[in-house]
Amino acid sequence: MTRDDFTRLLLAAYHGPGSTEEGTFAGDVLRACADGMAQLWGMDIDGLERRAFVSAAVGDCLTMVCADRGIVRREGESDEDLRRRAIEKLARLPASGNEDDYREWCARVEGIARVSVLGLARGRGTVDVIAVGPDGRQPLRAALDEAQAIVSRERPVGVDARVFGAEEFPLNVSAALVRMDGASIGQVQVEFTAALAAFCQNCALRTRTVSFAKVLRLLLDCAGTADVTAFSLCGADRSLTLPERVVPVCGTVELREAVV
Repeated sequence: MTRDDFTRLLLAAYHGPGSTEEGTFAGDVLRACADGMAQLWGMDIDGLERRAFVSAAVGDCLTMVCADRGIVRREGESDEDLRRRAIEKLARLPASGNEDDYREWCARVEGIARVSVLGLARGRGTVDVIAVGPDGRQPLRAALDEAQAIVSRERPVGVDARVFGAEEFPLNVSAALVRMDGASIGQVQVEFTAALAAFCQNCALRTRTVSFAKVLRLLLDCAGTADVTAFSLCGADRSLTLPERVVPVCGTVELREAVV
């Protein structure tokens, strides 16, 4: 639609006092409105959904859309990681002081990746928030202090809420293995240690169970491993159940040649 089209519509709809001829007060106001409406009509809105919505925006558009919703892109954070974090936050409907509130408050801190919220931790009116960093280990003191400051500011009145770093429990592994031809114990140890660290990061504050079978599978899946003839996890041949404030971390790894 053109400016003249809008002008005709506005003039036809006007039933107020006075003339609507050009140069009159009413006429000039209506024509100015028609001009503005024509400009809005002519704006390019193609692709608006790719600029205005978290689910579709990319790059700087995604950064701005998320910022409008209180979610700031972290340094080096990819579009997909930012989008996932934003959607997870928006999918929750926090109430005043529920578990999702504490998770959202701590998520504002770059050095905190995940938390577990323990209600009534020290009695009535108390909440303990157990946190881990991006590597699944205890966060740095500065990150914990920043999270505590936010929680202390946002918490409901009368609630004693404290933020703690998770306690670390080292997973010590001892195993005897048969190597693939051309592989070395050292190569297998490097690969397995990295896999065990990633496994621990994924488990941190998501499960209290450390599966014996899954850790053994990590070693069996190493490219240089042909077979494993003996395996112990923290000196035992069974899964572990950790206390609720404790997370697993990669401990000592002792690999030796199996006698075949």
